Amino acid sequence: MQKIRYYILYALLLLCLGCQTEIEVELPDYRSKLVIEGFIENEKPAMVVLSRSIPFFSEIDIQYIMQNVLVRDAEVWVTADDGEREQLQFQFYGESPYYMAFVSPTLRGRERMGYTLTVICHDTVYTAYTTIPETFDLDSIWIDTTYMSEELNTHRGNVRCLLTDNPSEDNYYSFSVKVHNKLFSDRLWVYALPLAFDDQTFNGQTFNFEILRAGVSSFLMPTMDEETRRAYFSLNYMPGDTIYVRHSLIDHETYRFMITGGNDAVFGSNPFTNPAPVSSNIRGGEALGNWSGFASKVDTLIW
Repeated sequence: MQKIRYYILYALLLLCLGCQTEIEVELPDYRSKLVIEGFIENEKPAMVVLSRSIPFFSEIDIQYIMQNVLVRDAEVWVTADDGEREQLQFQFYGESPYYMAFVSPTLRGRERMGYTLTVICHDTVYTAYTTIPETFDLDSIWIDTTYMSEELNTHRGNVRCLLTDNPSEDNYYSFSVKVHNKLFSDRLWVYALPLAFDDQTFNGQTFNFEILRAGVSSFLMPTMDEETRRAYFSLNYMPGDTIYVRHSLIDHETYRFMITGGNDAVFGSNPFTNPAPVSSNIRGGEALGNWSGFASKVDTLIW
């Protein structure tokens, strides 16, 4: 009798596992949005990349981006608080992720100056405002090799720095790095982790910060061999690296964009999760992105 019960339970289990209901999900029509990625940094030209958002499951390559994603037919202006104004020109620019961008011919960013961005695209006017704060110096910066071990075959180190925060103002920090070595050479700045942070927990104090190389792009991954891939995606650094560290102060709007955008990239990239809202200072139309100002200095470490 006991065996019969087991057979019945087993049959019911197989029956339950075999029952499947097909569910057809009708995805809503995708509506592309304008993406405005604008940057202005002290002593550098303003750069604005205009593109169109695309569906999550799109198959993309450089040719697709150049033909279907980048927006060229727009009018882009930058106006400083003191009245300096210039129209940006669409051109080749090595600091653009796509090599092409709207760039200011002569206007250069200045510390303690505010800038208004105006984009006219398909009869819609978009505006945004940002400021370039004042640059700061690190107290010190070094390569920490404390955890290097021949026995454990760990030949990587960390970059650390000391900075003393200004107690008389609210500060928002952002760090990024470029690495050059025998395996690869960064063309663009790679943001450290976290992408940005404020001084609420160390206001007016000296702060010890570890600069982790965390924001690398996977676009070039298919062309890398295994050794290069491991080095490229590592959070830390290895002997032979030349490391450029850019330390920046940003305004509150840029800080909010970087924090919310970073969270969305880390936690919201799964299309089956609820997307997190990303803060933006773009006004005048339904657009994505941000217009960001950076007050930056660069230190160089050669290991």
